[in-house]
Amino acid sequence: MNLASIYDQETLRRHGLLVKPSTLRLWKCKGKYVEEGLFVRFAHKLMVNLDVLEQILQRELEKQKQIGRRMQAKSFKRRV
Repeated sequence: MNLASIYDQETLRRHGLLVKPSTLRLWKCKGKYVEEGLFVRFAHKLMVNLDVLEQILQRELEKQKQIGRRMQAKSFKRRV
């Protein structure tokens, strides 16, 4: 389990997470990605599991690629 503090923005950016710590706290409160184990409490600090983060980012990237393929398949010709 590879952990990083939500306040260590440099480490989070290296792993592809470009959000503020306040956003991460909001995700935790709203329950976003909690079931997947993204957030871990360790020594009274909120940490992010970087291994789970990599899996989430890969899954979201695949979703965006599929959306892009669907957009390319549609014809966006201007109708006159």
